[in-house]
Amino acid sequence: MTEPAKRSRGPGRPRDEQNTERRRRELIAAAYRVFTTKGYAAASTADIAAEVGIGYGTFYRYFDSKRAILDDVVDYGLDRLLTEIAGDVFEPAALDHEITVDELIRTWSGAVERMCTIAESDPALMQAMLFELPGIDDELNTRILGLGGILAATVDRFLSRAVDSGVIRDDVNTDDVGWMLLALTIPPVMRTLQGRGETDRRRYIDTAVAVLTPGLRTLQSKT
Repeated sequence: MTEPAKRSRGPGRPRDEQNTERRRRELIAAAYRVFTTKGYAAASTADIAAEVGIGYGTFYRYFDSKRAILDDVVDYGLDRLLTEIAGDVFEPAALDHEITVDELIRTWSGAVERMCTIAESDPALMQAMLFELPGIDDELNTRILGLGGILAATVDRFLSRAVDSGVIRDDVNTDDVGWMLLALTIPPVMRTLQGRGETDRRRYIDTAVAVLTPGLRTLQSKT
């Protein structure tokens, strides 16, 4: 008499949570590489599975579809961007001291430089985040805009404290300035993707700073 088949795990089910999480991370990293090289529209779940070296059907043990893994891929890319660009700028400890206009400008220009460096070293990532992924569906658009809102709100907190301390003029809307700084970050990245070099980037930053700084300073801080 044959022994009954054991059913402690379903057919093909991952062996344990640790292996499941490891495989999920591998698939997310693979999907990131596939999406940023082939493009989301042209990529398939079979491409992702092949990148990891697993069978096509194995993908569906972890994700229901190509769209299902996309949210994790976006998080993967955004985490990398924020870590490399912002560093500890947005950590709570960075908000504990009084900020000056010069510090704000240095923080912004440093973020621009780092974004452009990423655009030079990994143009596929920046092109995906700026151009391809935002057009996939409304849900993803909302997530990306929400991230922009978080960043703008963080800048707003910096600026509001500077207004309260008299460093920045009190007749500017700090929320609007936060969004302006985000918007001003995009053109040098696009120009870097077009092949323009460091001289072009430096000129853009200097021009933006020359316009921004006098508009933010109070009359007292200008003297």
